Amino acid sequence: MKKKAKEVRQEAVEVICPKCRETNIVYFPKESMPTCPYCKVEMIIKEVLTEGKYG
Repeated sequence: MKKKAKEVRQEAVEVICPKCRETNIVYFPKESMPTCPYCKVEMIIKEVLTEGKYG
């Protein structure tokens, strides 16, 4: 019997730079945590985007 690979669910997440407040949207776990293109620091999670996924 062949095992199926467990499907990983992707979540859209809005990330923000703690210094300049630059925002970006990434998809976890497909993408890694980005760095700010201006400040060169690792961005932090602002919000998990779920609106529009259900219904």
